Amino acid sequence: MGNWRDRFVDAGKAGMDRSLPGPDGGQSQTERRLRITECKELKLALAEATVQLRIWRKGSEYIDSVPSPTSRP
Repeated sequence: MGNWRDRFVDAGKAGMDRSLPGPDGGQSQTERRLRITECKELKLALAEATVQLRIWRKGSEYIDSVPSPTSRP
């Protein structure tokens, strides 16, 4: 009955060992490449969102000076 528990604990230890810092970060080459790619994609998404936010903020400064199609002179 304790066999499953031992396997569970051993798998947990192995998982923790892989997440510990080390010369290779405890990751395989594939895992490392995937993390680097994901990090680059997240940085790009953040940069794009930042640019969009700046555009919206800048545009909101001028919203009152642009007449709307439904406004009357």
